[in-house]
Parts: sequence; structure tokens; C-alpha cells
Amino acid sequence: MTGMTTEFTPAPERRRRILWLSRALAGDPMAVAAAIWLLIVILAIVADASSLLGNSRISLKARNLPPFDFNQSWTLWLGADALGRPLMMRLIQAASTTVGIALVTVVTSLVGGTLLGVIAGYFGGLVGNIIMRISDIILGFPTLLVALFGLYLFGPSVTNLVLVLAITRMPAYIRVARAETLEVRERLFVDAARVFGGSSIWILRTHILPSVAPTMLTLASVNLAMVMLFESGLSYLGLGIQPPAVSWGLMVAQGQGYLSSAWWLGFFPGLAVMLTTMSFNLLANWFRIVNDPSQHWRLIRRRR
Repeated sequence: MTGMTTEFTPAPERRRRILWLSRALAGDPMAVAAAIWLLIVILAIVADASSLLGNSRISLKARNLPPFDFNQSWTLWLGADALGRPLMMRLIQAASTTVGIALVTVVTSLVGGTLLGVIAGYFGGLVGNIIMRISDIILGFPTLLVALFGLYLFGPSVTNLVLVLAITRMPAYIRVARAETLEVRERLFVDAARVFGGSSIWILRTHILPSVAPTMLTLASVNLAMVMLFESGLSYLGLGIQPPAVSWGLMVAQGQGYLSSAWWLGFFPGLAVMLTTMSFNLLANWFRIVNDPSQHWRLIRRRR
């Protein structure tokens, strides 16, 4: 019962925390703009307009229709591609692919890398050495090179793309989780838990993982942008998402042949990649400041 009372957060305290976070976010205009853009992307994905409005419908009359013609249907406000398909609907469908792959990849590498890093840091020994040596081997090769080789060997598919990107990003989580665990396991509350008979699994679940989690979540928010760029680059090279599926990187590749006559085919997908990755990076920086008490003075200065 004592453990439950100490871990329970009263409702007024939670409300104060939420109010403080909202004020901290409102005091950073760049973080607000990033949050608004990501909210637009999330709403576009949830709306699933691609299935409702038929984004793949071909209309040769609208072939390479220029953007910003507001006399057309709103789905054509960003123009149409070489087959007359509304570019806005294609961007929405590509958003669900690109962001979805990035989220699944980051969650996979976050969970796997954190667990392996915590095991290597807490238990050490032969198991820890094996985990770290495998991590060093993966880090010894450039991420893009490993991804190119893996997708060329096993074929370009969504599953292979997620697995390859998750494996190449996992060593960063392993090293950070191990370093954090090595520091946390020497604290007095962990020693006290051992003295009172706490099992290793209980200590890992109750003490180690909650202490490591904030750092790992900050690292994951930074990695979201990197994974998106890797996925877009691989799709651009033809080793990522394959037609008839669509992603922002694939749209840039398909539009590069029309840059002189229909610039919007490659410009808007590239702009979407840039804004989304920038938004993830800005929010990751804000999240790092919020979770570091020594950096809170920056939030106070911004509000002033």
C-alpha cells in the first residue's frame, strides 16, 4: 500500500503539471507552429481522405493541372499529377505511409534497443558484452548503406523497410539505455530494493525503466525525423515504397522528371518532408528542455 500511495499523483498536481506544460508550449512560438503542423498531418491521416475521395482516380482532363486554381474542386487546389490525380489526396495518402512507417520503426527500435541496453547495463557479463559488440558492429556501417544492402537482398517491401531501419537505429538506444542503467543501478534506492529482497525483474520494471524512460523518449522524438528522411531517401532511390503505394519520397522521385513543366509534382512532397522533419526536431528540443530542470530557465525567458 505504501508503494501505491507514493506513486499516486493527486488530480490537482496533474492539473498543475498540464497547465505548466501548456504555458511552456505557448511560450515557444516555434514549438507551437511545429505542433500545429503535426496536428494537421495527424488529422489528415485520421481522416483517411484517400479512401473516401478516390485519390487514385485518373482524369486525363486534369493532367498536370497547376495549383492554386480555386475555381476547381478543393481536392485540386494543389494541382494534379501526370495522370490527373489530385495532388492533395496523394499527399494525404503518402503522409499515412511515411509517418506510419517512421512511427512503427521508432517504436520497434525504441522498445528493442531499450530492453537490450537495460539488460546489458544491469547484468553486464557475457550477455552484456555480446549485446554491445553486436551493437558496435552495426554502428560500424553507415545506416543508408546497410539499408540499401538489406532491401536489395530481401526485396523492397514495407515489412523489410521497417525491419532494416529499426535494426540500424537500435544501437543508439542500446548505448544510451546501457549508460543510463549503469548510473541508475548504483543509486541508493536500487541498493535498498536489493536489500529488501526485490528480484531483478521487479527492480528493472519498477526502478530502472521509469528512470531511463524520459531520456529514451527524447531520443525517440529526435529519431522520428531521421527515420522519415531515411525512408524518403530509400523510396526516392526506388528501394522503399513501391507503386501503387505512395510515399512522399516516391512522389518526389516521380515528379523530378516534370520539374521544368510541372514543378509542383516534386515541390509539395519535398516541402511536406521538410516541414514534418523540422517539426519533429523542434518538438524534440522542446521536450528535452521540459524534462531537464536545469534548462527550465529557457522556458521562463521565452515567456517574458
